[in-house]
Amino acid sequence: MRTNAKVVMGIGILLAGVATGQEGAPPPDPDAAQPAAAPAEEVAPAEPAGAKDLTGTIQEVTVYQGTALVTRAVELPAGPAGPFEVVVSPLPTATDPASVFADKADGVEIRSVACRSRPPAEAQAVKGQVAKLDDQIRELTQKIANSRNEIALRRIRQDYLRGLERFVAPAAMQEMTHGVLQAEELEKVTKMHFTEYETASQEIMKLDVEIEADSEALGVMKKEREKLAAGPPVTYDAILYLERPEAGAGKLNLNYLVKDCGWSPVYNVRGDSAQGQIEIEFNALIHQVSGETWERAKLSLSTASPTVSAYNPQLAPLYVRMTANGQQQGGQSGQVQAAYTQARAGQKAAIKDQYRGQTVAEAADANYAANESAASVQLIELSERMSELRRIQEDSTSDDLSIEYDLQRPVTIVSRRQDQMVPVLQHKSAAKFYHVAVPILTPAVFREAELVNATRQDLLGGKVNVYLDGRFTGRTEIPSIARGRNFTLGFGVDGRLRARRSLVDRRSAVQGGNQQVEISVEVVVDNYADEPVKLRVRERTPTMEDTASLRVALGELSQPLSTDADYQRFERPKGILLWDLEVKPGSGKDATSLRYDYSLEFDKSLTLQDITREQKTRVRTEFIQQSKRAFKK
Repeated sequence: MRTNAKVVMGIGILLAGVATGQEGAPPPDPDAAQPAAAPAEEVAPAEPAGAKDLTGTIQEVTVYQGTALVTRAVELPAGPAGPFEVVVSPLPTATDPASVFADKADGVEIRSVACRSRPPAEAQAVKGQVAKLDDQIRELTQKIANSRNEIALRRIRQDYLRGLERFVAPAAMQEMTHGVLQAEELEKVTKMHFTEYETASQEIMKLDVEIEADSEALGVMKKEREKLAAGPPVTYDAILYLERPEAGAGKLNLNYLVKDCGWSPVYNVRGDSAQGQIEIEFNALIHQVSGETWERAKLSLSTASPTVSAYNPQLAPLYVRMTANGQQQGGQSGQVQAAYTQARAGQKAAIKDQYRGQTVAEAADANYAANESAASVQLIELSERMSELRRIQEDSTSDDLSIEYDLQRPVTIVSRRQDQMVPVLQHKSAAKFYHVAVPILTPAVFREAELVNATRQDLLGGKVNVYLDGRFTGRTEIPSIARGRNFTLGFGVDGRLRARRSLVDRRSAVQGGNQQVEISVEVVVDNYADEPVKLRVRERTPTMEDTASLRVALGELSQPLSTDADYQRFERPKGILLWDLEVKPGSGKDATSLRYDYSLEFDKSLTLQDITREQKTRVRTEFIQQSKRAFKK
């Protein structure tokens, strides 16, 4: 048994060697990240001889969707008659160099305007910072690689220790069986095993923490390097070649477009039901990251394009062909709607491209694309049913309004990522308040108002915060509304009213070859308020485009239907029922009730079914479009 004792002692010696062994650092990684070359510095052209540096003052700004037109007033110092040059600087980083122009010259004549980029003075200093960061990134990358290698070596040590554990335990059991266990040697081996394993685990944990911290620092350095490598923002100079007809001072306007600007409307509508009026607050959220501050500038907000071609649209002939089978009829309703909508969208997009055309060729090409889309629309008009055309053409009558708002007072807009709100207009006008109930959908009763855009401006579509009698009631949106146009606006749920709908009776009978069904419905409205309210109740009956297959007839009505002209024209033919009621205070047996009957007649071999999926898609599209139009009357 001396052999086993020697084995245990040998293992101890080997384990001691593991404990005292030195672990060398890994060789440098040839694939480690090397410092990138700093960007070459842009050299500005030489300053024009005798040129004067001026700054000018921002006087006017017109904000479009995505850009803004900035106007600087430049005062020219007095000088002798003759040609001279001035440099207006700096223009901001977001300047479009091709858009710079001068006008409204007084005392001078404008010969030419040019724009050049100006490399920042700190560009050279940035190069040194990038090189320093490259060194730090390389050192930190090497440190992380070394730490990972150290962890790998300690994992190898732990694997070796686990192998010894699997060997020592059976050897000790065998010695115990034969009564020759070397307890002292076994204790030394065991303690050394646990000590070394614990030390390796703690070192791995420490290295993991260091790697995590170093990786985070490395990410920060790389982002900073990317930012510096991009270089500091480039500004621009406008070089103006001018001539004085006679000695003296002068002035002119310098105009240029800047990018990364825009605006969107937001409204606060405050209703006063007691006074029967509303107050509209129209605000604009300005997005301005041009790189300069518009200090007390006259601000205008526009939905137009700052670059519009003067090329007028031309009409091309409508060439057609005939097919051998005479297949000129269009497809199914949903396909016709999709084709018509796509053609109209293509036509509008082409016209917009024409407006943006810089040359006659570009404008003419876009003009022809508009002719092609219009031809698709016209061919649909020549082949589809009139009923289908009337329906889809109702959805194509609205065009984008080109609107401009001039703010009454100068404003200051700084260059920043966050939107900045400025007031555009505020107006009070009369409103007709009433309630709306659709009991087949919900027992809740809603407040609504008919309004008129009595302002002197068209209202651009946007988000609306709605208040009634000093309380916030919700948010909604309005479409673009021309001045003088009527529109409706919801003011949320009125918890003081409830509407209940119930089926009172249904009777069926066969008469001849037809099935007849008679329906009786009752609507009960509870009013827990102290005063009567005006209520519009909407119900519906089944409807079909093929009136020969289904005949629907109204029976006895406890209240007459609304005589509103728009309702009678657009909704009544589709089976929508509308009543204008005055609901007195009361609930339960004192509640206001409405009862109506209607009958259906159809072939007894047929049954009423839901419409097809394709029809549902078409009806859904039509419903959404009509809901948008419901804002405007």
